[in-house]
Amino acid sequence: MHDPLFLSLWLKNFAPVGLPLYLKKAVGVFPQSRLKPGGVMRIYPIAFREAPLLEEYYDGDLDPQAAASRVQEHLHDDIAIQIQMRWDLYQWTGEWELKPSTVYLEIFAPLFEAPRGEHVRIDLGPQRLYLPEPSSDALRPVQSNIRSVLHLAMDLENELIAERKLLWTEDEENFAERLKALLD
Repeated sequence: MHDPLFLSLWLKNFAPVGLPLYLKKAVGVFPQSRLKPGGVMRIYPIAFREAPLLEEYYDGDLDPQAAASRVQEHLHDDIAIQIQMRWDLYQWTGEWELKPSTVYLEIFAPLFEAPRGEHVRIDLGPQRLYLPEPSSDALRPVQSNIRSVLHLAMDLENELIAERKLLWTEDEENFAERLKALLD
C-alpha cells in the first residue's frame, strides 16, 4: 500500500499568470536525484482524468527555465502542471540504503479540480519513508529523510511566498503532529 505523504501549499497573492514562475521556482529549489535523474512533465486540462495536453520525458535534471517556457505555451486558468521526478532518500531494504524515490510536484490553476483547494501539492512518496522502521534501531536515516522534507517545505514556502502549508496523509489531517508525538 502506497499511503503517500503530501505537502500542500497555499500561496499568497496567487495568480494563474504566475504558474510558469511558480513552477520555475519550485523546480529550482527541489533537490533532484543524483542517483537517477530524469522524469516526466505533464500538463492536464480541467482534471487529472483528462488526457494531458503535454507529456514530455527528460533524462537529466529538469531545467526550471525550460519547464516554465513549456508551461507558458499552455497557460490557462484550468490546468495543472505535474512533474514526476525523484529525490534521494534513505530506504529500508533489510538495511538502510540511499536510493531514488519518486515524487509528484503539482501546481494548480484556480479552475482545475484541486483536491484541497491548494495551489501546490507534492506527493512525497510512501509515509513509511519518514517513520521509524520497526526492524531497525537506526534513527539517523529516518531523521535525514524528515530533515529533507522540512528543508523542502521551508525552501518552497520562502521561494513561493506561501501563506499556509500542510504536511498530511490521506488518513491524517496533520502528519507533522504525528511526527512530533513519535519524537516526544
